[in-house]
Amino acid sequence: PFLRTPANDEQEHRQLLQLNSFNDPKSIQTRTPSPTDILDQARSGFMHNTQWCRPPEEDAFPAPPIDYNQCENPQLIHMDINGGMTSYLNKILKVAMWAARDNSCFYINEGLGVLNEADGGKHFSHSKLGYRLVDGQDTYMIPFLTRYFGQMGLEKSRFEEMLASGTYDVITPSPSDINHHDFGGKASLTTNDPKKRFEIMSIPQLGYNNVERLSLKKHFLRRMFRINADVRDRACHRLASQGLDDEYMALSVRRGDKVTETSILDTVDPYIRLAEEGINSHFDGKVPTMFVATDDCSVMQEFRDARPEWTFVSECDNASEANGFVYKEMKLWSEEQTDAHFNKFIAEMIGMASARYWIGVATTNVSYWVYFMRSLDATDDSFIWADPPRVPGLPW
Repeated sequence: PFLRTPANDEQEHRQLLQLNSFNDPKSIQTRTPSPTDILDQARSGFMHNTQWCRPPEEDAFPAPPIDYNQCENPQLIHMDINGGMTSYLNKILKVAMWAARDNSCFYINEGLGVLNEADGGKHFSHSKLGYRLVDGQDTYMIPFLTRYFGQMGLEKSRFEEMLASGTYDVITPSPSDINHHDFGGKASLTTNDPKKRFEIMSIPQLGYNNVERLSLKKHFLRRMFRINADVRDRACHRLASQGLDDEYMALSVRRGDKVTETSILDTVDPYIRLAEEGINSHFDGKVPTMFVATDDCSVMQEFRDARPEWTFVSECDNASEANGFVYKEMKLWSEEQTDAHFNKFIAEMIGMASARYWIGVATTNVSYWVYFMRSLDATDDSFIWADPPRVPGLPW
C-alpha cells in the first residue's frame, strides 16, 4: 500500500504520492573528467538526487528486482517482438505485468523467428533490434537488451529447460493480443474517463493490492526496467556535465524516420509557445535550462535561433545524428555505432524523465515510455503534448 486512496473523480490532476522534494541542488564540476572520475561525479550534484540516477533500491518507495523464475502457472509466455527500442520496451512491460498477475513466466525471443519455426524461422527476423547485415550476411547481436539493461524475463537456458520439460502451455501473443490485455494499450493515457484512467488493479504476488493503474505501471516499470549501473552512471554524468544542476525543462523532438511514417512538427514554434507557458506556470517566470532530446540534431540551431537568450543543451553535443535517426538503417551499424546511439538514447530517457516539465509529441513510443518513467508524484499538468494525440476523450 504505497499509494494513497483514490481521489475524487473531478480532480483533473492527482498527485499519487507525497514524496519529499528534490534535495537542494548543488554545484557540479564542469571540468572534463578522467574515466575514474565518472562514477563519483555521476553520484554527486543535482542529477544524483533524481530518481533514475540512483539505484532503484534507494527510491523513497524501494523498487526491488523481480524474480522471473517464480511462476506457478503452467502458462509460459513466449514473446517474439520486433521494432524500435521503446516499442520493444512497451511490449515487454505489458507482458511482464500480465505474467506477474497470472503468476506465469515469460521469455523474450531476441533471435530468429517464431517458436514453431513454421515460416522457416524468419518471422520478424529482420525487425529485431540486434539484426545486422554484415558483408551481405544476416547476423545478430544477441543478447541485445542486456547490453544496457538488467535481465527481463527468463534467461534463455531456463526457458529451454522449461520448454523441454513438456509441462508448460506455451503461448506467443501477437501485438494485438498484448494491446488488448488488461495491461495493454497505453494504460489509459488517452482517456479522460476516471473509471478507466484510475482503475484499481492488483498483482498480489508482488504485493500490489488495489493500486491505481497508472501508478501501478510506473512502479512496476521501475522494478522491471533496470539500467545497468555502468550505463546509468555514465548517462547521468553526461547529463550533469551539460549543466543540469537545477530544475529544468525537457523538449522531446522526433523527426527521423517519422518523416515517412506520419506528419511531424516541422517547426520549433509550438515548443517555444508551450515552453513559455510552462515557464510561467511551473518556474515562476524564470527561464530554466532547456534539455532537448531529439533524433535530429539540426533542431538545436533552430531552437537557438528562435530564442538566443535561452540555454539549450542536448546529447547532440556529445553524439551527432544530424540527419535524423532512421530505424531501417540500424542493420548497417557496427557495434560501436550501436552502443553510441543507445547510450545517447538512454541518457535522453533519463534526462526527459527527470525534468520538472516535459513537452513532446505523441507520434513516438518514446513519449509514452517517458511518461511512466517519471516520478510517482509527477502530475499531468507538467506533461504537455506539442501535437495532442488524435484520440477521443483526450485528457489534455
